[in-house]
Amino acid sequence: MGRKQQLIFTALLVAGVGMFIIAGLIGRTNPPDEATRIRGVEAIDPERFDEVLQQNRVAIDLEPGFVVRSFTVSPDAGCSAPVEVVDFTRITDGLNIWVYQPDEGKPISQLAPDDNCVRVVIEDIQRPGDTAEVEWTFTVN
Repeated sequence: MGRKQQLIFTALLVAGVGMFIIAGLIGRTNPPDEATRIRGVEAIDPERFDEVLQQNRVAIDLEPGFVVRSFTVSPDAGCSAPVEVVDFTRITDGLNIWVYQPDEGKPISQLAPDDNCVRVVIEDIQRPGDTAEVEWTFTVN
């Protein structure tokens, strides 16, 4: 291998390592939501601190083997006035996504203006009684 080829190979190798370092630093600036760090939770919707419309759905995506035991929505940031909606959730089988869609005739016909808080209690079906609580807030504009 000639001197010129060695320099090009070395430069490409250094550039590749640099790209991995930059990617690692960028990935750290946007950490995952703490809700998704709870065992059994894959995603929440809307995400924490999102701004949504009053008819927006509220959902939690669970790993296989987990179920929702309680699903409340509260018209404030502190979850101080929870309304239980678990009996009105739609479950997407196979994906294990639990969705509450506000509508007429349901406990919450539309989300409250400003802050809303969701609290969901999930249970590992292989370990009855092993529950975890997921709580997050978002804003309705």
